[in-house]
Amino acid sequence: MYQTILVPLDGSDLAERALPYAETLAWASGARLLLLRAVQVPAVPGRDPLRAQTRAVQAAERYLAAVAARLAGRGIVETAVFYGDAAQAILEEAALRKADLIVMATHGRSGLGQLLYGSVAKAVLARSPVPVLLVRAWHEATALSSGEPRRFLVPLDGSSFAEAALPVAHDLVASIGGELLLFQALPPTGPYVGEALAAPLTEWAAPVAEAHALAYLHQVRARWVERYGGAPPAVIVRAGPPAEAIDAACREFSVALVVMATHGRTGLARLLLGSVADGLLRRGSVPLLLVRPSGLCGAMPPPDPS
Repeated sequence: MYQTILVPLDGSDLAERALPYAETLAWASGARLLLLRAVQVPAVPGRDPLRAQTRAVQAAERYLAAVAARLAGRGIVETAVFYGDAAQAILEEAALRKADLIVMATHGRSGLGQLLYGSVAKAVLARSPVPVLLVRAWHEATALSSGEPRRFLVPLDGSSFAEAALPVAHDLVASIGGELLLFQALPPTGPYVGEALAAPLTEWAAPVAEAHALAYLHQVRARWVERYGGAPPAVIVRAGPPAEAIDAACREFSVALVVMATHGRTGLARLLLGSVADGLLRRGSVPLLLVRPSGLCGAMPPPDPS
């Protein structure tokens, strides 16, 4: 269950796109909302830097107070102003306030490479010890608060690394309710030795791959039920490039969020750029709840044989 949800804001309408998601999660789970704004004032020769800094902090405090007032009656809302680097502010406040989730809107129009590279979100994702929910400007703000059944999709690829998103997904379902979908994409694979052999090999391999994927997902579902109880997750297998197949399933099943572990061990550039997460952020129809490798809760263990 969530206790503290951190929402970084910068005074823009785009940044506030994260608020409906954070508000719904906080209200359903009884968590407090922490609204954070970081400010910095460039040095100007001949001007008093202290006065400019004081004015910037005061303006940030007034802005956050106004936002908090709009959220009055929806639970505990706190505010904090940090003078300094925005990414550092988010990470330090998350550690200081023991936040267990960061919800932030992403700016930009052309995918994760330009969207996050060198930005605040890049630095937060690279170092955050807690999951980060990323909301794009066009995502439906009422996706979690509508009366429709909430569905959360977890993409899996057979690895324990991807399964590390499952405890995070459980926390989400436990906090606000909803249905979990376990998903595996079957990307085009197989030995292509000329056009004549490509189709027969694909036709032979596809049913085998689908059977293996379904068997794996059913195993994960059995472990989920044994560990958490409750209604078993649904299992879905679709063919196609992973990002496209995931987004198509999100549209087909009216998914509210995708919960996924990000892969890689050598920094954000290799971790996300050109990956499934990049494709989903570039063209996806729903927000992503991303779990950083070093901050993972651990893959769901197999049942105790005893």
